[in-house]
Amino acid sequence: MVSDTSWWMARVAGRHGLLARLLTAVSVVALCSITATAWLVAQSTSASIRQEVGDTLASDERTYQALLTHAVQNRTWDGVKLEPNGRRLVLTTPERKPIADSGGSVGVSALPATPSALIDPLNVDLKLAPDAPTDRIDKRVTGPFTLLTDDRAQLDEAAQLYVTRCAPGSHAPGGIQHSAGGRPLVAIDRTRPIPTGPGCVLADQLLSSSSPAEILAMRQLTALVGACRKQKNAPEAQVRFDTNWDVVSDDSECLVSARRTQLRPYVAPPALLFVTEATGEPTQSTEFSVDIGRIALVAAIILLLTVGVSVLLATKLVRPLLALTAAAERMHRGELDARVEVRSGGEIGRLAQAFNAMAEHRARIDSQRRAMTNDISHELRNPIGTIRSWLEGAKDRVVQLDEGRLSALLNETLVLQHLVDDLQDLAKAEAGELRLHPEPIDLGEQLEQLAAAYPRVRVEGGGQVHADPVRLRQILTNLVTNALRYGTVVRVRAARVAEHVRIDVSDNGIGIAEADLPHVFDRFWRADRSRTRETGGTGLGLAIVQALVKAHGGSVTVDSEIGRGTRFTITLPGH
Repeated sequence: MVSDTSWWMARVAGRHGLLARLLTAVSVVALCSITATAWLVAQSTSASIRQEVGDTLASDERTYQALLTHAVQNRTWDGVKLEPNGRRLVLTTPERKPIADSGGSVGVSALPATPSALIDPLNVDLKLAPDAPTDRIDKRVTGPFTLLTDDRAQLDEAAQLYVTRCAPGSHAPGGIQHSAGGRPLVAIDRTRPIPTGPGCVLADQLLSSSSPAEILAMRQLTALVGACRKQKNAPEAQVRFDTNWDVVSDDSECLVSARRTQLRPYVAPPALLFVTEATGEPTQSTEFSVDIGRIALVAAIILLLTVGVSVLLATKLVRPLLALTAAAERMHRGELDARVEVRSGGEIGRLAQAFNAMAEHRARIDSQRRAMTNDISHELRNPIGTIRSWLEGAKDRVVQLDEGRLSALLNETLVLQHLVDDLQDLAKAEAGELRLHPEPIDLGEQLEQLAAAYPRVRVEGGGQVHADPVRLRQILTNLVTNALRYGTVVRVRAARVAEHVRIDVSDNGIGIAEADLPHVFDRFWRADRSRTRETGGTGLGLAIVQALVKAHGGSVTVDSEIGRGTRFTITLPGH
């Protein structure tokens, strides 16, 4: 044990050991964390300083929207108002000719090289107006698609008539909505006949047709899109209205370009906005330096403390792992009594408990394996010996194989066949290779057949179960024959429970000790070691029952009381 521990301590101390790898990982993580924290602090501090002295207009969506609204509603920048808001705001043409200045006339030469924002309703800044369309054209700009006053009044009257008399409920709650161009939006269901009420046909035609202004605007837009497509050597693309009376086309790129060309005369020209100090001077940047030496010193101290604490924690973690490793090595050498002392209740403690449970399970399995080998040898020896002695006697003409003796030999071969079949069924079931043919089964009929075959069995209940009829009969037969060996009366009850069927097989026998219940379904296990094949069967029946029930997707449990009997409970999927 000491040599094993020393050997593993040497491995842990090496560069591939758990302790070395843990310390390396912790050191790398600590160093990266310190570096990242220092960088984030530096970036956050410099960003805060820049935010205090830099451009505030870019983040002020209300100012941007006010200027954008002016450009949408006016074709020039005449009368535009700039709210200084503690800063000097300057509006210029793209050629930097002054349009408006909130701080007086200082001259454009003092303006920053880069403008703070571009004001153009046909090229909206998505950062300052995140709700803008993807084509970056302001929805409020409709240009020649704007309905004339008379057309809008006529369409509003038709829409009101349509939704009140012709097709109630064809508009959204809260009243009739309008497009940006002023057209009322009414959902007309073309899968139904056109309403024939007074004025409904005319209202339907007006709401479904383009106005003269829209027709002219659509022709102009179609021509612009066609010119764009011609430059690309592409065939003409269709331009049309969608259900919301928005213009759409198969060529979105040419459509956006054509719309900007068509709408440009209806909005103010693009303008540049600059933000400067109130004195007129450009915004000054603030230098921000980082003390690398101090950060390195603090990082070294934190790293040293991290490594120290990690060494203590890692040592405490590795010690029980060494004990587990040593116990595993002992078990590998064949010492099945190797166990680990559980000293904590954490993950390592649970690991030690799991190892001890595994060791006990392996020892039990090994014991059962040896017992199974002995049991199989014992079960095979008697019938084979009997058959051999009778055959040798017949060969030596010592005995005559009359009908009675042949029947005895046949019974012995049937015992061998039964044992081999049980072992084969159990092996297939545990390997998942057992083929089942489930079908709906009347459990009441199965129980009646069982009662007819075994007079001491009392049955009651029933239900529909989805199972293999041959395997279900095998399950019930194994449980009943096992119960009849110990009890004078066996009761079988079946009942529906939710989506499953529950089957109870109980006897009034001697019962099973509580300590023996976990081993009831083990192969060749017998609580009474004095039982033989003649009095206790092959010892495989209950193991086969458990395997077959699990193969059906069910479960089997057992409870017993000494002197009062035993009850097996099977749960199978219902039908």
